[in-house]
Amino acid sequence: MNGSMENLDTPDHDSIKMFVGQIPRSWTETELKELFEPYGAVHQINILRDRTATPPQSKGCCFVTFYTRKAALEAQNALHNIKTLTGMHHPIQMKPADSEKTNAVEDRKLFIGMVTKKYGENEVRMMFSAFGQIEECRILRGPDGLSRGCAFITFSTRAQAANAIKTMHHSQTMEGCSSPMVCKFADTQRDKEQRRLQQQMAQQMQQLNSASTWGNLAGLGGLTPQYLACTCFVFNCLACSIYSTIPHLSAGQTAGSSAGAAMNTLASLGLTQGLGGGLTGTSMGLNNLNALTGGVSGEYSNRMAAMNGGLGASMANGSGASSMDALTQAYSGMQQYTASALPSLYSQSLLQGAAGGSQKEGPEGANLFIYHLPQEFGDQDVLQMFMPFGSVVSAKVFIDKQTNLSKCFGFVSYDNPVSAQAAIQAMNGFQIGMKRLKVQLKRSKNDSKPY
Repeated sequence: MNGSMENLDTPDHDSIKMFVGQIPRSWTETELKELFEPYGAVHQINILRDRTATPPQSKGCCFVTFYTRKAALEAQNALHNIKTLTGMHHPIQMKPADSEKTNAVEDRKLFIGMVTKKYGENEVRMMFSAFGQIEECRILRGPDGLSRGCAFITFSTRAQAANAIKTMHHSQTMEGCSSPMVCKFADTQRDKEQRRLQQQMAQQMQQLNSASTWGNLAGLGGLTPQYLACTCFVFNCLACSIYSTIPHLSAGQTAGSSAGAAMNTLASLGLTQGLGGGLTGTSMGLNNLNALTGGVSGEYSNRMAAMNGGLGASMANGSGASSMDALTQAYSGMQQYTASALPSLYSQSLLQGAAGGSQKEGPEGANLFIYHLPQEFGDQDVLQMFMPFGSVVSAKVFIDKQTNLSKCFGFVSYDNPVSAQAAIQAMNGFQIGMKRLKVQLKRSKNDSKPY
């Protein structure tokens, strides 16, 4: 038999037995109970053990039954493919046991809308009893105890529930109701989660559209990284366009026309419209960039002013080195701005998820090796520095276990190779204090194998 921990009282009739994988083999029922109890009272835990071993050894998985269905689903939402336990290489896998899938309550539970408020549970039960055995019938009521005109009915089989829908949906308009009766399968937990995400996406789109200028970044505080990435991308496009002026200037092209070309490139990508008109205008010379960004950051504007002054001086005396210094300084300011300002718009959960912990890798070509990091840099610093170029999967600085000091190198992983290439182009050779970063793709295991 498998080891188990069980309380004697009975769980709810619709409780779910969950299978849980990717747990340490050294864990006992006690550690598992501590893991699960934050989500609700636990009825039973069964660790699957290999009985051929002496003594029997855990197989690294178990079954857990909560007293309530709600607790089981909340635990699944919080742990499945999210939490990785100490010593494990993959996140917890948590799903209903196979025995629970054949006749789940959510597959035979109906929502009945547009029910006359004069009806109680008995009347609704009688109205639907012709379609099969009813396990539960519940009228939704307000704080005053009065019916809200809708109910939930749970049949013993899905076929009975489906037959009730076929017959009763839009079959009659009851007294006091403005439209025919609604009869459909009740929303599952997944349906509710999808609706919640859709509502969040709609709200975030409204927030993004309300940020009419770059000076209104306060409106972006609630946005997810996917939307903030658009703003990051625009900043970095402008930063790259500044560097691109160098060859154009050497070829005799004016700084203004080069910057105008860069803005036209952004316009062709639809980014000028996507930021609510904050970048509108087709003739944006380099000297106009200060006016464009004046509301965003005093530091950023100062960098741009320094760049303009440097360019003006260099063009007057013909010094190419001075123009290079001015451009480098301006580019550095833009990078520092995007790396320091934007993380404040991300939630702390994102920062903690990508920085620290075990090293998580992205797809092929999306993993970077960073050399020559300052000694004082930690995971959070590296994350903030490389976040402007895309969605960071993880950022890790390697620490000497004996001295507990940084080894001055680390890894950064993105969720796509394009972001990794953008980071290499912008950050390889980037100077921090007396050091210049060396940023390159992490070699895959196959690169070292002979053909």
